[in-house]
Amino acid sequence: MSEPSAPRHFAAKVLSVADECSGVKTFRLAVPPEFSFVPGMWVMVHFADEPRVTRAYSMSSCPLQRDSIEISLNRVGDFTARMFALQPGDELGLAGPYGKWRYRDEERHAVLISGGTGLTPFRSMGRYVLEKKLANKLSILYSVKTPADILYAEDLEAFKAAGIKVYTTVTRPQDVHWNGPVGRLDIATVKSQVQDWKEASYYLCGPKSLVVDFTEGLQREGVPRERIHYEKWGDY
Repeated sequence: MSEPSAPRHFAAKVLSVADECSGVKTFRLAVPPEFSFVPGMWVMVHFADEPRVTRAYSMSSCPLQRDSIEISLNRVGDFTARMFALQPGDELGLAGPYGKWRYRDEERHAVLISGGTGLTPFRSMGRYVLEKKLANKLSILYSVKTPADILYAEDLEAFKAAGIKVYTTVTRPQDVHWNGPVGRLDIATVKSQVQDWKEASYYLCGPKSLVVDFTEGLQREGVPRERIHYEKWGDY
């Protein structure tokens, strides 16, 4: 993977806005031709009239896609409510790319563990591995509250079809028809779903509780700390 471009501030036009799943939208934003990033990196976003109010979002698109990036977010407050009102042609202020938490081309097998919108950088990683035709093996373990909350459903199916292991579990199936796994992700899930789990590298993204539980649990099971990489958000 080439090195990312140096962080910079620029205006980004909204190219499209798409409903992704329940309460989540994906925004495709124009970026300068020289903008480049590594899967796992993020950008700071702000409105032109409120430059001091910013939010960080991981890029969910493949870095091989030039001239635009994609970010996905759920509506959780005033900032995201204003984001949800954006239309193609509107402009945002962006700064980036940032982040030292990055996918490594040399990974033989990476296990990507996430909850909710923590899947966003993993969509970037999955698309990157497939589009670059890397021989790397990927396994995605993903947890959501309800079936309606499953993010990037089409991508997950495409990943499966391409040979990527995808395991999606629901913690609150409610009355919705769901034939898949039920319950939270844990170390037992890793052991049952990842054949070579002791030799794999791990990328964790999601709430602090998920990151802490897996970081500590994997180390207890003998996975070296240097093979555990994470990005956490919320409840710090």
